[in-house]
Amino acid sequence: MNLGYNHALSKGTRIESYEVQDVLGVGGFGITYRAHDHTLNQTVAIKEYLPDGLAYRLPDGETLTHRSESDVKHYKYGLDRFLDEARTLAKFRDPSIVRVIRFIEANGTAYLVMDFESGDSLAQRLRARGVLREDEITALLTPLLQGLRNVHAQQFLHRDVKPANIVLRTEGPPVLLDFGAARQALGEHTKALTAMVTPGYAPFEQYHTKDRQGPWTDLYSVGATIYHCMTGMPPPAATERVAALYDGEIDPVDKPLELAGQSFSPLLLDIARWLLAPHAKDRPQSTDAVLRRLKSENGDADWQRYAGRSATGSAAHDVPATQDARAAAVGPEVLKTVHASLEPHIGPMAEALVRKAGKQVSNVEELTQLLARFIPSEEEKTQFLGKTRMLNTQELDQAAQVAGAIQSPPPAREEVSEHAIQRAKECLATYVGPIAGMLVRKAAKRADSREEFVRRLAGEIPDEVSRAEFLRAINTQMG
Repeated sequence: MNLGYNHALSKGTRIESYEVQDVLGVGGFGITYRAHDHTLNQTVAIKEYLPDGLAYRLPDGETLTHRSESDVKHYKYGLDRFLDEARTLAKFRDPSIVRVIRFIEANGTAYLVMDFESGDSLAQRLRARGVLREDEITALLTPLLQGLRNVHAQQFLHRDVKPANIVLRTEGPPVLLDFGAARQALGEHTKALTAMVTPGYAPFEQYHTKDRQGPWTDLYSVGATIYHCMTGMPPPAATERVAALYDGEIDPVDKPLELAGQSFSPLLLDIARWLLAPHAKDRPQSTDAVLRRLKSENGDADWQRYAGRSATGSAAHDVPATQDARAAAVGPEVLKTVHASLEPHIGPMAEALVRKAGKQVSNVEELTQLLARFIPSEEEKTQFLGKTRMLNTQELDQAAQVAGAIQSPPPAREEVSEHAIQRAKECLATYVGPIAGMLVRKAAKRADSREEFVRRLAGEIPDEVSRAEFLRAINTQMG
């Protein structure tokens, strides 16, 4: 037993006929063990539901309980989703999807019993070798896509495809482990969604709500996995890619793929770029579309639509370049109104996107059309455009000018120190995950004092208990 996992079950603990032997892995949602099944005399893997921050183990070494009364509903919600996922996974019989044997409710939690898959993970293989050959990538890609096709046919998503969750069997096809659907559902429920995604492998829409996700969400993660196999490193976080495109910069995945092109066929490079399209609508919408493309059947409608846009400038790169003449064309009141309309559809990224897009357009229509591309749902895109269609830029700009004219001069601005910024990033990341850096930079630029800086950051945490914890932590850290 790895002593570093002091919250794990001890070696020798029995869960019915299963005896815990060792820890295989630990994450924010639970712990996975290797165990011996005394009934069938075989090794199995057991995943225990233990959401970080919501529960702890009692002195008996086995029973779990929630940390506070406010955590009860979140813990129970996550447990129900964990069991729902177990029931769904138990139905799958695909060689590339880990087989679920049974699930057990005990000790205030639940356990998912699965086949134990021996072999290196793809992550271990990449650490040892750096990159894979094209024939190895193709041999990996085809069975994974076929497995995901079976999953998607049941209206289910994996939501955490990455090298660490792919085991390379010594014999037979690779197998996909550790589904993230229940983990994602809990993140959405507790408003701590960004802590439940894997930066680099999660697409932009996965930082928001499940309603905007589909097969294309898992396919982005497959593309990120291929990218890692080709370049030797994971791609940048989807949020960083979107920010770079809105700044008029080159997509940061382009250069590594261009360099990798010397060792891989144009077909594999095309598929990697297609899967990694930042916008959901530009990706393949089904695994079948990718499987057909792998066989070079160019008639696939999804591929032709994507390739047609790429011929005149990739859909991932058609963000308008910044023009000085447009820099002040859309006034602050317009941007504020558009931000209010956009935020319900894409979440906290809306403010940064609106601010950057406002520097690239000459009128409200251009602004809203540009921002609408970041709303994957066609229905919600229509709602957003409908709300903003009647905006009168001139009237709003005049209102902003009048408001500015009657305001007294602002007080001298107090710069936020680098020390405070770094401490704030560390504290906020606990509650909002990988977008903490972006939120801290935004608050530091806009706050006129350290107190306002802290207030702005606290406002990014919707849960009152977590917000209070954050305020205590950051005030202690910043002195």
